[in-house]
Amino acid sequence: MKKIILCAVALLCCIIASGQVTNEGKPKSWNTEFLSIEKQSLVAIEMPDFDLIKIQKEDVINDQDRSKVYRFGYEFDVNYNINNSGKWSQLSNGDWIWRIRFKSKKARTMNFVFKKFRLPEGASLYLYNIDKSDLLGAYTSTFNRDDEMLGTWLVEGEDIVLEYFVPKSAKGKEKLQISKIVHGYRSVTDFDVQQKALNDSGDCNQDVDCPVGSDFDDIKDELKRGVGLMVVGSSGFCTGTLINNTNNDGAPYFLSANHCFENNNTGAVGNTSIWAFRFNWISPNPSCATTTNSTNGTFDQTTSGSTILARNTKSDVLLLNIDSSLPDSWDLYWAGWDRTGTAPSFAIGIHHPSGDIMKVCRENQSPTERIIDFNGNPTTEMWNVADWDLGVTERGSSGSALFDPSGRIIGQLAGGAAACVFTNDNDQFDVYGRFDVSWDFGTTNATRLSNWLDPANTGATTLNSLAEEITLSVNENKLDNSTALYPNPSNGVFNVSNNSGSRLTYNLFSITGQLVGKGEMIDKNTVLDMSANVSGIYFISITDAATNVNITKKLVINK
Repeated sequence: MKKIILCAVALLCCIIASGQVTNEGKPKSWNTEFLSIEKQSLVAIEMPDFDLIKIQKEDVINDQDRSKVYRFGYEFDVNYNINNSGKWSQLSNGDWIWRIRFKSKKARTMNFVFKKFRLPEGASLYLYNIDKSDLLGAYTSTFNRDDEMLGTWLVEGEDIVLEYFVPKSAKGKEKLQISKIVHGYRSVTDFDVQQKALNDSGDCNQDVDCPVGSDFDDIKDELKRGVGLMVVGSSGFCTGTLINNTNNDGAPYFLSANHCFENNNTGAVGNTSIWAFRFNWISPNPSCATTTNSTNGTFDQTTSGSTILARNTKSDVLLLNIDSSLPDSWDLYWAGWDRTGTAPSFAIGIHHPSGDIMKVCRENQSPTERIIDFNGNPTTEMWNVADWDLGVTERGSSGSALFDPSGRIIGQLAGGAAACVFTNDNDQFDVYGRFDVSWDFGTTNATRLSNWLDPANTGATTLNSLAEEITLSVNENKLDNSTALYPNPSNGVFNVSNNSGSRLTYNLFSITGQLVGKGEMIDKNTVLDMSANVSGIYFISITDAATNVNITKKLVINK
């Protein structure tokens, strides 16, 4: 039996060369060499006090208005850069480290906005708290933008170090200027259990892994992998969802609500380049409408930077392009959509209420059409969800998708009055901007979804998820009984039986269509070793060299 070891080099090269926070590796200062040459401690820059009580009183009022973004932090306007602040240290090989430390008393988290961010190749930026219990990074040159801006994700704690490493050959080629420091006074981590940072949402909420019904649980388990929590401006939260387009090419399109852009409390309207995103934040121990707190998830998949593609007030819709990459290793999911305007028999929402860990809600009745005065537009066209039968939404849920029974998006959350009363809901409504209105509103690409989600102008009225569309394109009728591949799913090792007597060639693709491997199968029995690849869905295209018959199969690696 021949064994083919399929190396994931092509995939890994893509990941390394693209912009996402890997949370891998460690800052250079954490090694023993640096500690031996660094004698002087790094003095913290203290942030001034601010009137937190006043801010919290404002939040009590604002939290009742779903048209406003959920605020989690207080912003300090600052001007710190590599020339006027911090400390440079040189390593024995000539490379350099610049570190700067900030302390904001009683902050639960801190995050940062760079007015100038441009790193040379080989340089990296890490953020970590002083006790090194939370690490964010590395940000690299792959995050460089034309506007030279960057917004980071959140780091737990009140005392944070930013550490920049640059090879000696590249020193002086960087730009690093911090313009905002955000003191997170309520947030999305479990750093301070006593202050209930994690679990800020109401007790009637259902974690996304709680059951919602046998008619949707399997679909929900796929959809949750496309839902993201988003830092808007630099101190507010909204939710959004990755959405498929008719090219089925994995374009990084992210659907949310226009009011997240217009009412983000930060004065940063039009500056989505500093927005940050987190995916797959899911509790491993779900709390289902109980007073028991959810435990934190293990994934920390964050990235930064986006561009507005389309938005309008008619349906409160916002479509973003996430400008940094979304690697295959994150195992994300692009949802389908339905633009027919037909009311479904029931509806599901998946979201991050109050910036909390991912939740789910269900309405067993059909949503109804409703026109309301919303954010200055008296004719905003919505779906009305009369009363959730399971869970609710809250501020922070804004922009989250409303799904039909097939898991297709029919709208995004605009507002409403639904809330928790202890472990029960308050029997109030929510409203979602209608996808069918968003589809062709206005006359330009900047106001409607159609040009982005149907770029080939196919006229499709519905579209399945990216994974479903790729699977549907597979012609199983061409599968020759003389060729078999098993087990499937597997831990990455597959057996291939070839009784055709011909030489077989194959190409292996990731779920986003990227070629990640290729080879040939000559022997009757072959072991295809894909254990070096990350868990997820792949597609293998096998061609019989003698007959030119092509077979495409979906492979699932589940480690």
